[in-house]
Amino acid sequence: MSIKKQNIPAETPHGTPYFPFQALSQTDHCGQYFAPYHWHDEVEFLCVTQGTLQLCTEQESYLLEEGHVYFINPGTVHGIFGNSLYSHHYALLFPLDLLSFSKYDLCQNEFLSPLLMGNLLFPDGRTLSQELVHNLGALMSKAALLYQNLDTSPAPLSIKILLLEILELLFSHNSFVQAAKIPRDETRGIYPLKPVFTYIETHYGEKITLEDLSASIHMNKNYFCRFFKEKAGKTPFSYLTEYRINQACAQLLNTNLPITEIALNTGFENMSYFIRQFRRYRGCTPSGFRRSGS
Repeated sequence: MSIKKQNIPAETPHGTPYFPFQALSQTDHCGQYFAPYHWHDEVEFLCVTQGTLQLCTEQESYLLEEGHVYFINPGTVHGIFGNSLYSHHYALLFPLDLLSFSKYDLCQNEFLSPLLMGNLLFPDGRTLSQELVHNLGALMSKAALLYQNLDTSPAPLSIKILLLEILELLFSHNSFVQAAKIPRDETRGIYPLKPVFTYIETHYGEKITLEDLSASIHMNKNYFCRFFKEKAGKTPFSYLTEYRINQACAQLLNTNLPITEIALNTGFENMSYFIRQFRRYRGCTPSGFRRSGS
């Protein structure tokens, strides 16, 4: 099982300072893919090559289908969850200024600056023509494969050219979306559950109560449950448990820690409950999961 986007903290840059670009090839063999809600300053390109996934943003939830491409604009809160028994997708992440020109010219002024300033937004991808989707997907897949040999010259240059080609295709088909011209105030500009996701990411190994979660956004705990489910599509504790199981999976695959210690590390005080929940979300025991990934 290869799930590389296990726990991406908010605002964590991708790539390196010298080449801030990262391509992830993400495969799920058990239908339980779980990329917890997160956000970053980079734009994210998605190319689904097999199966389907569910993308949830602060505004809606929709299906990522095989053979299609999707775009996530910088700063957008999103989570990606398993929807089919098997899936594979590429994810390309990079800051838009990676494509900026040092010499200010017509290209920078007419095309890149509107994107950098947030006046133009990437389309989510669902309304693009089949031909455009096919061409964009081919470019994204090629960039992801080149990333596997990033140290080979001229791979970084080739990747940058491919990203510019993606922009060129989107511009040539008038696919970019004009950002809303009405200014957003501070409260409207922040996804209300961001503090909750940050709290879970920071404290998932500790005991967490409903009061703790609701207090992170200064909300009554009774109303908070309904509010969270409306926004995230699941109850707070269902999301918390799934997050903890996801972290346990990472430790099972990447460490030699005893399973009892992993259970404690991820916030499970009762071993039988941990095994029961693990089986529920992963369809096997923790020890079976560890063997399957070895």
